Amino acid sequence: MKVWICALVAGLALSAGSVLASAALTPQQIVDDRVAGMKALGGNLKGARTATDAAGAKAELAKAIAFTETMQSRFPKGTGIGDAGVAKSRALQDIWTKPDQFKSAIEALSSALKAADAAAGDQAKFDAAFGALGKSCKGCHDQFRGPEAP
Repeated sequence: MKVWICALVAGLALSAGSVLASAALTPQQIVDDRVAGMKALGGNLKGARTATDAAGAKAELAKAIAFTETMQSRFPKGTGIGDAGVAKSRALQDIWTKPDQFKSAIEALSSALKAADAAAGDQAKFDAAFGALGKSCKGCHDQFRGPEAP
């Protein structure tokens, strides 16, 4: 009897989880989530830059690196400037018309983050790595980010 009740409870929990997981977000909700993630990424970079030791910098960079691993999935087709259901987005359509270039830009960001992580503890190398990191951010923004909406 206990096994049956446990199985029933587990099945209900899985069903509820599946329903919640499959609840579709609107295009604007996806954009808003993406923007929040990008702001958190900026906070991680600031935290790494202002950390008082290598361990603190590495902890912040680890969060940033983990975010970049999900970055491409945060840009599903239909969540850019001009797409139906999107009131505010800076994502240019080039993200979807030039997917290989967009993927390369994300990979460049990930590599720059990993280089900064490897340099943590050596201030000169860390500063140089952050210079390269800034260039990778700018490179993606210049190609794939539109102007701020009024």
